[in-house]
Amino acid sequence: MKVLHLNTQFTSLAGVESVLRYQHESDHLHGMDSRFIALWEPPQEGFPRARFLDYRRTLSIREARRRMADAWPGFQPDVAVHHTTWPQPFLLDLDRAARRVLMLHSDTPALDAVLPRRLPFMQGAIGVSDVLVHKARNAAPGWPEDRFLRIDYPVHPPSWLPRQARCRPGTELVLGFAGRLESAQKRVERFIEISRRLASSTVPWRIEFVGDGTLRPALEAALPDRQRHRFHGRLQGDAYWRAIASWDAIVFTSDFEGTPISLIEAITAGVLPLHPNVGCGGDDYARAIDPGLVYPAGDIEALARQALDLAAWDEGRRSLALQRAAQLAARHEPRRYLERIAGF
Repeated sequence: MKVLHLNTQFTSLAGVESVLRYQHESDHLHGMDSRFIALWEPPQEGFPRARFLDYRRTLSIREARRRMADAWPGFQPDVAVHHTTWPQPFLLDLDRAARRVLMLHSDTPALDAVLPRRLPFMQGAIGVSDVLVHKARNAAPGWPEDRFLRIDYPVHPPSWLPRQARCRPGTELVLGFAGRLESAQKRVERFIEISRRLASSTVPWRIEFVGDGTLRPALEAALPDRQRHRFHGRLQGDAYWRAIASWDAIVFTSDFEGTPISLIEAITAGVLPLHPNVGCGGDDYARAIDPGLVYPAGDIEALARQALDLAAWDEGRRSLALQRAAQLAARHEPRRYLERIAGF
């Protein structure tokens, strides 16, 4: 089965791109001959079945279409999987696909308005949360149920990572962030206020950042105490897993999300999520683990208060939350993800 995947990015720090790179490595094990197009990235080495079109805001639509047409000229896909709703008005006819699937990774602003204009050109929809699948169903009410798929992202923990829930007996509260250090969507500048509010407490605490982005220099300048604020940069492999496994909680300050892969990785490592109530898979997971892990969106005072509350949880509450987290994490076995994608 020939499959073409289209997204804005392919090599970035975002969780969607990590899934695409996994598919690049492993699709062939499940009967898929896949190609990939990254619209907004310059050429990258090491990905023989990916093309990078290097779009820019100054590019004409004619040149954008030419680059798309020239990306895989001899490849005739059975299915094109569109991982973004952005390019269809300009590029849809150029994917050359017999069938098309829209894969929804995040509850982006205005998604409810966009979906009714995109799904008529698709034959199926995949969502990474119940919320996203529900939105797709509302936008295509005439579709039969087998045109929709609710999927769980794949996660690849190392073999040495403990697979059972455990309590953390340390006295220091360690909060972490993993991903793009950006204001757009992620709103990481809110960590400055988080730090200010934690500073007035008597609880020992530390915030660690794994990842990189345009806001990193500003954050480092605004949070100069390296005993309390540590910037690890971009980590991969065992170094990444060791960093997140040392945290008590992973913190999300986003305006919107889908089901963040960093959240799934964190709960796999025995780390609890603190997530804003933005109506997505992320806060669904956090709420299922413990309702005290979900805070009102944008309310940094409430987030800081709930983080300090977490430090005071007794062993029974923490142990129960970690058991629930482990049960959710077990759904994200990689092989099952590719089997369900190929079957769909």
